[in-house]
Amino acid sequence: MKTNLILILTILSLSYCNAQFSEVFYKRGRENASRQNHIAAIADFTKAIELKPDYADAYCARGISNDILFKFGEAIADFSKAIELKPDNSAAWYNRGLSKVHIHNYTEAIADFTKVIMLKPEFVDAFINRASAKANLKEYECAIADYSSALKIKPENAYVYIRRGTAKGILSDRNGSIEDFDKAVRIDPTNADVYYKIGLAKNGLQNFKGAIAAYISAIKINPNVADFYINRAIALQNSGDHKSAITDYTKGLEIHPGLAVVYYNRATAKDQLTDFRGAVADYSKAIEINPEYVEAYFYKGMNENKLKEYTGAIADFSKAIEINPKSAQSYLQRGIAKINKGDKEEGCADLTKAGELGYEKADGIRKTLCK
Repeated sequence: MKTNLILILTILSLSYCNAQFSEVFYKRGRENASRQNHIAAIADFTKAIELKPDYADAYCARGISNDILFKFGEAIADFSKAIELKPDNSAAWYNRGLSKVHIHNYTEAIADFTKVIMLKPEFVDAFINRASAKANLKEYECAIADYSSALKIKPENAYVYIRRGTAKGILSDRNGSIEDFDKAVRIDPTNADVYYKIGLAKNGLQNFKGAIAAYISAIKINPNVADFYINRAIALQNSGDHKSAITDYTKGLEIHPGLAVVYYNRATAKDQLTDFRGAVADYSKAIEINPEYVEAYFYKGMNENKLKEYTGAIADFSKAIEINPKSAQSYLQRGIAKINKGDKEEGCADLTKAGELGYEKADGIRKTLCK
């Protein structure tokens, strides 16, 4: 009896010591994690768990460090164990949801964030992250509802207004999108990206003056973003100011060279200003960057026609036809170029082909040019 009592006391003593030591390792792990030394932190949390296998908080903490080190599978396993040991551990449910987002398992992540909201209905980040996961699944209306719930809890959150405004924009609710972006700007007037998003939305509503004003505000805050200049150029071009558009396209290319579509857009602006040779140069640059840019070949040919450089025009229309053999317009314009060059027979054959491909006016043009 006495021996058994001593044994029981020894076991209790060891258990107490293990619990004490596990707490020491856990605290040291938290300190290492706070210093971003997550490898050491994981080692400490692991030791704490060895000494106290039901230590839910240690599993959760180790899961966070594993997630930071991109060990998402191990992180999810740790959070799951923490949940098993302590089912009402909202931190474990929340962080497991984040890890599932990191592996693009949005459906299960949503389920975890929903559990967090059941446990802590005022946990705003759970609503925000559930909304983001829903948006990734293209469930934009549901995402908007969650962003709205987050804003009821924390109304002065510029980030959430931006996210909700973006979702509204995807659903073509541009006015609602602008309303949210305006609220975000009132909260954080130094956010250039919000002004940029306002510009995109207003451009979509063909409010080019408003779009230009928004892009100006974005550029004042951050003058080193190519997209700000490029999209202001598009709004300027849409409003008929081709000269200013060229200036902005040029600035955008200085910051981010190698964008074929920007050379193409600048070429169209030069074309509008009758700078046909400048347009040809820009279309050529777009083609150099993207050799399959069929529209660039076509409009380069059109500008060469205007310059009466028919050989080059014929070559470009031929390349456009090679890429898109069903382009009636390319056959039509190549035919006109060939006739202008003196090759009436082949030119008229191209006009006939354009008609066969469905260009209704081709027959009338052929009758006029191929008498």
